[in-house]
Amino acid sequence: MLAKAARPLTCMEKIILSYSKIFTRTGLSAVALLALAACGGGGDAGVASPVVAPTMVNGIASKGLVKQARVLVCRIVNGVPQADASCMTTTSGNDGSFSVTLSDGFTGPVMVKVMAGVGSMMLDETTGADIPYGMTMRAVVPALSANTTVYVTPFSEMAANAMGTTAIDADKIRQATSTVQTMMAGLGVDLSVMPMVDLKNSGADSTTMGKQANMVAQLTKVMMAAKNSNLLTDANGVACNAAGTSTSQRVSCAVSMMASVMTGPATYDQTRATAMMGALTGQSATSSYMPVIMSNGTVTMEPADMTSVGSMQSAMQNAGMPSSTAPGTVTTMMSGMH
Repeated sequence: MLAKAARPLTCMEKIILSYSKIFTRTGLSAVALLALAACGGGGDAGVASPVVAPTMVNGIASKGLVKQARVLVCRIVNGVPQADASCMTTTSGNDGSFSVTLSDGFTGPVMVKVMAGVGSMMLDETTGADIPYGMTMRAVVPALSANTTVYVTPFSEMAANAMGTTAIDADKIRQATSTVQTMMAGLGVDLSVMPMVDLKNSGADSTTMGKQANMVAQLTKVMMAAKNSNLLTDANGVACNAAGTSTSQRVSCAVSMMASVMTGPATYDQTRATAMMGALTGQSATSSYMPVIMSNGTVTMEPADMTSVGSMQSAMQNAGMPSSTAPGTVTTMMSGMH
């Protein structure tokens, strides 16, 4: 009869045999520790570690489009955002876009910060020119998924400011977002809407493009109010458009004032809210440079009177919308604008 072949020794058995002398002196615990270390934690050889699916944050920063800014994606752990040095970082492109991958698969809440860096600029929608970007805007996300999209604007900064610095959680983030959108409902502000017109991906959805165009119009009003309205003031009550201030400084002051309206996820300062809304509703986006993602994926700035169907139709056709569909599409778009 053939002898039964001996089975190969496992990693653990080999280690115990190798350290049999140590075993006799120190007992099994020492051998166990050595074996665990040598065998990768005690599992059988060849067993792969679980694969963690990464999560991704994509977005656009706009007041108008924010270019070459430092973008931080900070995990919120135990209610507190990570210190800047521990956050994932990238730089916004010339179209305001950014993308960050979290390789550990984090699915909790995050805070996105768009901070001034060397050469950071932002579009002045009223002139089409770039001006220095010298502030920080934030957005808060209640939970990450495999692919999360976030838009960082003065309106998202309002919701972020409502969070404070501790005890931040998903429910509070959702509440703050809802509060901001309810407050700004008269202007049609929706924090989930892209702040530029996406002809490439939304060209067949005129309703969505109307919401996008409206976000551009409302951001244009923020720029106009920062320049023209004395209702927006700094912490000392000085008008943001005080003599001697640059356009960049006025915008930074205006965004800060808007954020200060929020006093909590579900509360706001009524006096400052009234002043803010008065400043914004007092503007009309009759002359705006509208960022449009064309069908080839490139971004163009189209000058338009965003209150005029004819002007908007010309702008969209210049961006590549077929003349055969532009009239009906733009009419639907305009019905969703404020």
